[in-house]
Amino acid sequence: MKQRYLTAEELARIKGNFYTVSIDEEEKPPIYVSPEEFIPLMQLLKTNPRLLFTHLSCLTAVDWKDTIDVVYYLFSEYLGAYVVVKVKTIRNHPEIPSVTSVFPGAEFEEREVYDLMGVKFTGHPDMRRILMPEDFKGHPLRKDFKYEKPAPPKATRVSGEEEEADA
Repeated sequence: MKQRYLTAEELARIKGNFYTVSIDEEEKPPIYVSPEEFIPLMQLLKTNPRLLFTHLSCLTAVDWKDTIDVVYYLFSEYLGAYVVVKVKTIRNHPEIPSVTSVFPGAEFEEREVYDLMGVKFTGHPDMRRILMPEDFKGHPLRKDFKYEKPAPPKATRVSGEEEEADA
């Protein structure tokens, strides 16, 4: 099946409902929305009977050095179409509302984006690392991440008596 994205007319109807929404003139245009209007937009996309984007197929983030974009790919079986929603965040304080109230399955994907890119999702039911240890410093998929090799564990000598007792 050929992938179809929303048409310019369909996107214009959505844009009319939100003050901060902007749409690029591309073959597969994403919808850009502010963090403030993000959840209402996602609710509209999922519940509007003319849209019914009920499947969140992917949630990821992109580091652009000056901003971090959080990217959502939604699919509507009703329309047989995809839509891409992007939310720009402030790089030094990347934070947006959690979409788990609209798409509960986003819980683990938001944790992954938090762990690897440092984006905090306010209202998330369990915002903690999912891949890296809790005490890990930094977010490894950011462009400015510098890996610091941990110090090797200190070797300890075992005295001869202890060695004989172990044998």
